[in-house]
Amino acid sequence: QNYRGLLNLMVIVLVVANFRLVIDNIVQHGFFLSNIKIDMAEFTHAPLADAPFYCGFGLLQVFIISSYLIEKMLSRKTLGETIGFMLHMVNANAALFVPMAIVWFFMEGRPLPGSFLLLHSVITWMKLLSYLHANSDYRTRDPMQSTVALVKDQDEFGAQLSYPSNITLSNIYYFWFAPTLTYQIAFPRSARVRPTKVATLIIRIIVVACFLAFLVGQIIAPSLDSLARDTAENEGLFTPHIAAHYLTKLSLASTYAWLLFFYLFFHLYLNLFAEILRFGDRVFYRDWWNASEVASYWRLWNTPVHYWLVRHVYFPCLRNGMSKSMSNFIVFFISAVMHEVLVSVPFHMIGYWSFLGMMGQIPLVAITKYIDKKIPGSSIGNAMFWLSFCIVGQPMAILLYCVDYFTMKNSASCEMVDGVCSS
Repeated sequence: QNYRGLLNLMVIVLVVANFRLVIDNIVQHGFFLSNIKIDMAEFTHAPLADAPFYCGFGLLQVFIISSYLIEKMLSRKTLGETIGFMLHMVNANAALFVPMAIVWFFMEGRPLPGSFLLLHSVITWMKLLSYLHANSDYRTRDPMQSTVALVKDQDEFGAQLSYPSNITLSNIYYFWFAPTLTYQIAFPRSARVRPTKVATLIIRIIVVACFLAFLVGQIIAPSLDSLARDTAENEGLFTPHIAAHYLTKLSLASTYAWLLFFYLFFHLYLNLFAEILRFGDRVFYRDWWNASEVASYWRLWNTPVHYWLVRHVYFPCLRNGMSKSMSNFIVFFISAVMHEVLVSVPFHMIGYWSFLGMMGQIPLVAITKYIDKKIPGSSIGNAMFWLSFCIVGQPMAILLYCVDYFTMKNSASCEMVDGVCSS
C-alpha cells in the first residue's frame, strides 16, 4: 500500500514539534538578535602589528610564492632534487605552523577569526604538499601528455599544457583558490561563468547562514550558558546526570546545525567558487547519508579531503611497504591530529576529544563493515552511523569541549587567597 500520507504527517509533526521548541526557547531566553554586539577589534586588536589575522593571511601568500619559486628553480635544474624537496617541505610545514603560532600566541580570546585563519592555513598546507608531490611526479615519473589526456572538459590552453609550462604564479594561485586539495597539471573547465548562478548561490548562502546563526544563537548558545551555570553550581563536576540532560537537549539542534553547515560549505560555498573560477569538477560530496558503514561515510562526505588523503598519504604508505591496515591507521591518525588542531588551538586549549573521536572511528569502521557483510542491505549500519555521529558523538564533543573551556576560563580568572581560588 501507499504510505505517502503517513510520511507527510510525520514531516508535519516534526516541523510543528521543532517550531514549538523554538518558541519555548525564545520565551525562556529572549530573542538572540537583541544581544548581538559586533566588535571589529575581534579581527584586528592584538600586539603583532596590531593585526595578527591579516598578518597570518599575508604570510600565507609568502609561502605560496615561495613554493612557486622553489618549483621554478627545480624545473630549471638550478636546484637539486634533494635540496628542492627539503625546501618544499620546510615551506609547506611553515604554512601550517607559523599561522598556528600566530593564533596561539597573539589571538587569545578571539576563537572565530583564529579558526578562520587556521582553517585556511591547514588548507594551504595540504595544497602546497600536493603541489610538491604532483610536480615531483610530473618532473621525474609521469609522462605529461598522458596525464593531461585524462582530464576531461579542458579549455584550449589546458589541453596544451605540459610541465614545466604549468609553473606560473597564475597557475598556483588558481589552484589555491580552486575548490580542490589535489594538484594536477590542468583542471576541467566550464565554458563560461553564469552570473545568474552566481547570484543565486550568493542569495542562498546568505539565507542559510542566517538560519545557521539563528540556530546557534537562539538554541545552542543558551543551552551552553546553562551548562556552564549548572557545572559551576556542581563545583565544576560534569556528572552523568548533567551530561545526559544536555546531550538530549543539544542532539537535535547540533544535528540541524551540522547539516546546515554542510549544505552551506560543501554545496553552496564550494560551488560558488567553482562557478566563479569555471572549475569543472564539482563532485564535493556523494550520498554519504545512505552510508551503510562508517568507512563509506568517510569516503563520501568530503571528497576533496578523501582524494588528498588517498593520493598523498594512503598510496605513498602502500608504496613504502606498509600494510593496508597500517596505511588506514596513519590516514585516521593524521586526520585526528588535524581535527584536534582546528578545535583546540583557536580556543587555546590542549584538548584531545576530537582526536579520540576520530581514532574511535577505526573500531566503528570494522564493526559496521562486519554488520554490512553479514546482513547485506540492512539499515543497522546506517542507524549506527547516525546515532554515533549526530545523536551522540557531535553533541557530546561540544559538551566536553565547553566544559573544558569553561573550566580553563574560570581557572584563569581565579585569584588565589590562602591557597583558595576566589573569583
